[in-house]
Amino acid sequence: MTYTFRVSQLAAEFGVHRNTIRNWIRKGTLPARPGPGRQYVMEWEAYRTLCERYGRSPRPDLDKDNGPPLRQAAGQAEPVPTLLGRRRTTFTASAARLDACLGCGGCAAACPISGVDNLDPCKIIRMALLDLEEELLAIDWPWKCTLCGRCEEYCPMEVGIVHFMRHIRSLRPRERVPGPIHSAVLTCLERGNNLGIPQQDFLALLEDLGRELQQSCPGFQVPVDRYGARLLVTVNSREPFTEPDSMKWWWRIFHAAGESWTIASSNWEGVNWGLFSGDDQSMRTIVGRMVDNLQRLNCQALLLPE
Repeated sequence: MTYTFRVSQLAAEFGVHRNTIRNWIRKGTLPARPGPGRQYVMEWEAYRTLCERYGRSPRPDLDKDNGPPLRQAAGQAEPVPTLLGRRRTTFTASAARLDACLGCGGCAAACPISGVDNLDPCKIIRMALLDLEEELLAIDWPWKCTLCGRCEEYCPMEVGIVHFMRHIRSLRPRERVPGPIHSAVLTCLERGNNLGIPQQDFLALLEDLGRELQQSCPGFQVPVDRYGARLLVTVNSREPFTEPDSMKWWWRIFHAAGESWTIASSNWEGVNWGLFSGDDQSMRTIVGRMVDNLQRLNCQALLLPE
């Protein structure tokens, strides 16, 4: 069983500063991991051990044997029904903690696309709580969301709204995902970049740009597959396709700073459309290719274009 908490909550419980809790987590004294909505999660036994170490008793509102708060009234075998009756758990059981929403509208006030299609983050959450699953999967508003996170910054209950927007996207059948996003994911999986630029064309472009840059940076060459470089640089495929000269500004900085860097000859795409489409499997595959390049070239750090 696990115990979910906020830093401020645990700090008040143990009578210490919030930074003390953060230091415990960072040093491993408190074996907790990030959870939904800016919360942390740790095993119930770890919480009980922490209480014993500091001479405190577990919170009285928690079940001493099982960990999580008791959710059933005494003598009842079933949960107390809500006014709306028994709800489906497609959305409400997600890690976004939608049930914590107060309906205050703070997220709607912060959202840059609030009002588009007469919708906003607050309305989306209310739709989920009312079990309007089919309607949520049919509308396009969650796909217009930029996942910027401003809604979460303003939410007083720390509801995981961005997580929920991705969750909605993940539930839509892939054939109904907006065309440019879905096609970019498929192209990246098949050809290593979102626009399907052939490897030889990309390498030839890098060579040409390197020669042009030699006029202002004598001896410059674009380092491709340089083993042991400190920095692995990924590329937004839009740049070599439409604005290749824009890449040279980064390279000038690297050259002037004496940076050790390289670009991989394959799977060099740095924009992961699997993230935006809610396709976690594809997202992991694309990230895995970046990690493979890091390990293959023995680089220490990764630079993403966005």
